[in-house]
Amino acid sequence: MAKPSMDEGTARFWSTIFAGITAVSLVLGGLYTLWQYMATKETDRQNMMLQIATATLAAKQSFNSQHLALCSQAVGDAGTLATAKDKANRSTAEDDFWRLYWGPLGIVEQDAVAAAMVAFGNCLKGQCGNNSQEVLALNLAHACRAEVSSDFNLNLSRVPERPVTAETSTKHQ
Repeated sequence: MAKPSMDEGTARFWSTIFAGITAVSLVLGGLYTLWQYMATKETDRQNMMLQIATATLAAKQSFNSQHLALCSQAVGDAGTLATAKDKANRSTAEDDFWRLYWGPLGIVEQDAVAAAMVAFGNCLKGQCGNNSQEVLALNLAHACRAEVSSDFNLNLSRVPERPVTAETSTKHQ
């Protein structure tokens, strides 16, 4: 049986074709590998950003929940101090108010709550100005509402101002 043979020109032609196909395949394979690398790198970056956002949200949720809890305690104490007649309840509420004032609330409060706490604290020391404890307690509640609304992105409407007269201010005393 005779071996198939090809002349030198045909062999060079086919050799060049196969070399070209090999070169194109290598370039395409390299480009595909580069594309995969870039896609994986982008996915990894997005996953990292998602993990950071999740961790940040968890930290903010904890902080905001603490802000809500401490504001609720401070508002409850201020309301008790402004309305309670029982000395034991007033004494407990005052102790708790000052504990919050000098301690935990300072970690989470913002300007509005800080100012309302100072005003109410000054009133407890006898420096109420033109406001009653009831008005100052309500101002504290409104400041807490505004800050917590902002913390949780609730966009609650602003509480309308209530006219305070001597009658409404002393009604609970």
